[in-house]
Amino acid sequence: MNEKILEPVLFVGEKVFNFISKVIFCGWCIWNHICYMPRLIWESKEAKNTLKNGGNILIANHTSHKDGSFLPHVLGIDKTAVLVTRKWYDKKGINLFFKALNYIPINLEETDTEWEEKAKTALEKGMNVLIFPEGKLSPDGMLQDFLPGFLILARHTGAKVIPLAVSGGYQMFKRETVKIGNPIDFDASQKGRPSVILKKGAEICKDTIKNMME
Repeated sequence: MNEKILEPVLFVGEKVFNFISKVIFCGWCIWNHICYMPRLIWESKEAKNTLKNGGNILIANHTSHKDGSFLPHVLGIDKTAVLVTRKWYDKKGINLFFKALNYIPINLEETDTEWEEKAKTALEKGMNVLIFPEGKLSPDGMLQDFLPGFLILARHTGAKVIPLAVSGGYQMFKRETVKIGNPIDFDASQKGRPSVILKKGAEICKDTIKNMME
């Protein structure tokens, strides 16, 4: 087939698939809403307004794979980009949906800077970027050490870091609660050795979410 004819066909096909993906995701979100009856608890009006204005880094505890679709649903599908590990992003069958929706792949097994550039772009567009700092699921619900990548992003962009605490265990027809805290008071760009600053900041952020979960 002539390339000049093929290009618009592929373009239209991609747009149609993206639309279908969003429709399917919306259906999934409605199902989540029915099953888990989400309840949002804001620490203050400041927290609500800051998140609504966009351009923030959201960090949350991570106890289920459902977090990655549930949180964008309750926080705004078109306003939230989500970091997902490369091994999940590349899985056959769901990869096309990840590409069509607002998911950013990150490779935790080797040096990866591409995720940060994509996250920066999302922030510049006024989206919130959701990151699970533990980098993996917590099997017992207890917080594990936070990886400092989200603070590197904050350091390079000046974006505020907003903590989220998710609880409920995704039990059918029982409320899943999301607590949204005030932006964390920590200057990731302060002077000093970056590794020390980032480690300190990661601990502060972890403790913040831990307190919110109690």
